[in-house]
Amino acid sequence: MKKLVILATVLGTSIVLSACSEKKPLTPEEQWHGYCTSIGNAARSILLDRQNGITQQEAIDHANKLTDPTTKAFVDKQIVKVYAFPQAQLEVDRDALLAQFKKESTDECLATPFDQQKLPDYKPF
Repeated sequence: MKKLVILATVLGTSIVLSACSEKKPLTPEEQWHGYCTSIGNAARSILLDRQNGITQQEAIDHANKLTDPTTKAFVDKQIVKVYAFPQAQLEVDRDALLAQFKKESTDECLATPFDQQKLPDYKPF
């Protein structure tokens, strides 16, 4: 019984220590993928805001607070795309439309060439 308790303690300690170990740094490609995922989430949020009555001007005013030029360019493009979408279709299968906008903007971002030395400064969304 004592051996089992000691074994459980050792295993538990090793699991805790391994969880505390440092994560390996992300490659530029992994960082870009995370960034593009955030861009997709932002596009989804912009559409959701529109569906909930936020005006285009309010969206633009909020986007103007962005300081990173790459992020601002992506967000500005999404605002134009979302507000050009027909109002009548905003309520037809809302969840599918949100997923569609998120996927399209993520894929578009992933297809965009990026400078590995100058990755955008962003907070994961």
